Parts: sequence; structure tokens; C-alpha cells
Amino acid sequence: MTSTMWPAQVHGGAWTATRASGELSGPGGVQRLEPKLMDLLCVLASEPGRVWSREELMALLWPGVVVGDDSLARAVSRLRQALEDDAKAPRFIETIAKRGYRWIAESTVVPGNALPGARPEAATLDDPAAVAVAVPTHHRSRQGRSLVIATFAALGLAAAALLAWNTLMRDPLPATPSVARDTTTLLTRADHYYFQFSRADNEAALELYQRVLGLDPDNPAAMAGMANALAQRAIRWPGAPGPEAVEFTRLGDALAHGHMARDPARSQLQRARQLARTAVARAPASAGAYKALGLVLSAQGELEAGLAAHQRAVQLDPDAWGAMINIADLQEQLGREDEALQWFERAYEVMARTYDDNPVQVRHWHEALGVLVADRYRTRGDLTNAEAGYRRVLTLSPLHEDATRGLAAVLSAGGDQAAATRMCRELELRLGRGAACTQARH
Repeated sequence: MTSTMWPAQVHGGAWTATRASGELSGPGGVQRLEPKLMDLLCVLASEPGRVWSREELMALLWPGVVVGDDSLARAVSRLRQALEDDAKAPRFIETIAKRGYRWIAESTVVPGNALPGARPEAATLDDPAAVAVAVPTHHRSRQGRSLVIATFAALGLAAAALLAWNTLMRDPLPATPSVARDTTTLLTRADHYYFQFSRADNEAALELYQRVLGLDPDNPAAMAGMANALAQRAIRWPGAPGPEAVEFTRLGDALAHGHMARDPARSQLQRARQLARTAVARAPASAGAYKALGLVLSAQGELEAGLAAHQRAVQLDPDAWGAMINIADLQEQLGREDEALQWFERAYEVMARTYDDNPVQVRHWHEALGVLVADRYRTRGDLTNAEAGYRRVLTLSPLHEDATRGLAAVLSAGGDQAAATRMCRELELRLGRGAACTQARH
């Protein structure tokens, strides 16, 4: 074990857990935890980010007593209930499949008594100064009060150096070939779900990324993917699903709405930011990690920082069309229309060139982006480039409704109303519904 001391207290911004009294106090009042639950909280929080094996936890919580895994599982479940944590979208305790559990929230720990069986030479909690680790923390009282984002003091230089050394020297378990195959398969499927950009697909992607992290907790691609999916959830779907649910398809509209500055979106973005930054730290040459970081920063309103992260992604991977689209979107929000259009066009060309390598992810967005580029030209009054853009989409997707509507509008504006009407009627007949091009005839 790395730590030698039981924490006497754990501070999480608006709440404090005191081991001696067993009390968890916060804005919602005070609740008393069972001794085992308080001990479990203190052990996990003593080293945020560390994966504690089930054997280690059972030895600490039930020293000298033989207990089954179900005893620990029940304790974890009850502690989650006390913290109002969700195993599927954890803010405090993350389950690492076949490995154990880890604390993922930022916390300040005050050391107390020695842990049983601890090595005297080990440190990190021996210093009486509190230790803070930069991972998001949130807590909500049982009465359902608002989540509170915790802020914490800076880590002392000596403690920081020691903690960094311990982290670097802790070798991860080697991945077996079967685990490597499983994570690759799950990651591919998760990415495919994510790029469909529907609520159900995004939730499926989150679940699959979480499974990868259960098999390989230090996988930067899974961290980046989960950061993307959490950010996507926070941006697009501010409320519960249902017939009245609101969905945002543009970042600017979501930022203007303001829901991302409030929980639950705010806490999701904080978690996503931590995941993305960890992915970048573990894989500094990964375009995907920088793209995820850029998306999260943008969703948090840090547009220039998000832009820089996306640009770094493109430097690392000149074919990173997802980052290019996000750069264009940010350029538009910053009022740089010409630069935005150039990036949209660049992304479209990359998608055309790489389509055969990944058609599942590219297909839908290639068509939509082609229409967007043509729309931008039409808005500017450049009907020649607008017509070329719509025809380019229709060459590959002959029944694309938005491209047909746009081309009909261009033809109508150019005086060829007969061709516009004919095009609309043909599409309506083939799609089996009317009014496909109603707007183009007005």
C-alpha cells in the first residue's frame, strides 16, 4: 500500500466526512455513515485515481475476517447511495471491471491514524498538510439540493513531486491479447455509436467506453471517447428524454441557452474535461485526445482555448475532419466567416478522400456538410458555388432532400422555375410524400 494513514477527515468543497464521528456534513445537513462505509470512503479518497483491488479493500475493512465479494459490493452500493452517486455515470466511485474501485473526485485529505498493514517507508499522507488532487468533485444532499462544484487549495511542491513519482512508478497490469482484442472491438463500436449523434446512440457509446475503461483503466482512446460523449450529452440534451425534450445541434445555440453552466451538464463537462486532459497527458501525440479536449473547452465557453486544442489535433492528424468541423463552427461563433467556410470545405474534401476507410462515421456527416457549405454560399449570394455544392452532394446522394431543396431554390432564384418545380415533384414522387421542396417555390 502507498498510504500509511487513515484520513481523519475528507473535505470535498461543500461537504466534510469525519471518520471519528462517522458524520458526513454538508449544505443538506449531517448524515451518519456506518463505520464500514466511512472507512471505505476514507480509504478510497486517500488516493484519488488509484485502483484499489477488492482484496486490498476487504483486508482493510475486515482485517483478519474472511468475507465474500458480495460484502464489499454491498458496502460500495450503500456508500454510493449516501453520496447520491450513480454507478453508470459516477462522480465519486468508479468500478473497474475485474480490478476493483477507484475514487474519481477531487478531495482534500487530513491524515489520522496508521492504516493496518501499512509500510512505514511509504508516504503521501504522512505530511500533516492536506493533499489535494485535481479531479472534479460534486455532492448533493439526500434532500435533493443542488450539486456543488468544489474548489481546492494548490498541492504543495514536495507532496506534488512525491505523488507524481508514485503515480509514474505504479506500473499498470499488462493487457493480455484477449483484453486487447476486446478493447479494440468495443472502442470501434463505441466510436461508431458516438458518430451517429442521436441520444440513444450516444448513451450506448458512453456505456461501451466505460466498459473499455473497466478492462483497461488507462486507455487514452477510451478516455477521449468518453469525454466526447459526455460533452455531446451536455451540449445537445439539456433535459430528460420525451416528446417535449429540447435538442441543440449547434454549440452556439447551446451556449446561448445557458444550460451548460448549470448541473447536470456542468458536472458532466467537468468530468469530461478531466478525462480529456488525462488522455492528452497519457497520449500527447493523439489527435483524438486533443479533439476531445477542444470540444469540452468549447462547451465550457472557452472558445479560443477550444480552438487551439482542435488546431493541435489537425497538426497531429491532417485528416482529422471532426476537429476541422469544430474549428469551423468556432470560427463562425467568433465572427470569422471566411475562415469558417475554408475549414468547412477542407473537412468536406478530407471526408471525400477518406470515405472508404470509415464509411460508418463519414457518410451522414459528409452529406450534411456538403449541404452546409452550399447553404453558406447561397446565403452570400454566390449562386454559382452554391449550385456546384448542391450538385456535388446529389451526385453521391441522388435523393438527398436538403440538397434537392437547396438546388431548387438556386434554380428558382436564377429564373429557372420550371426546372426547380420539376426537380421537387420528382423527389416528392420518389420519396412518397409531398412538400419536399415547398420552400423552394416561394
